Amino acid sequence: MYFLSGFIVLLGGIAMLVLCCLLVYFLIALVSRKGFKRVLQKHEVIEIMVWTGLVLLSLLLIVQQSWLVLLPIVLLMTTMIKLRRTNRKLRAVLGEDN
Repeated sequence: MYFLSGFIVLLGGIAMLVLCCLLVYFLIALVSRKGFKRVLQKHEVIEIMVWTGLVLLSLLLIVQQSWLVLLPIVLLMTTMIKLRRTNRKLRAVLGEDN
């Protein structure tokens, strides 16, 4: 009985997370299109979502002073910065940058 109720709670939490992610995905695309007059590609919207999640999680971990868990997040952020620079250089070489 406890397993079934726990499973239902887990499915409800996953469904709520998916719904919130979809809502944020379309909200970011709408704001960029209407507010900034720029149409973002799918990977750019997902990158904004990942950056927002990492920044909020790192702020939460700093407040809780959980330094051991914060280290992988900081390493992931530095890797994403390097990937962003590489992609920007590649787009400049290919001439796709607007």
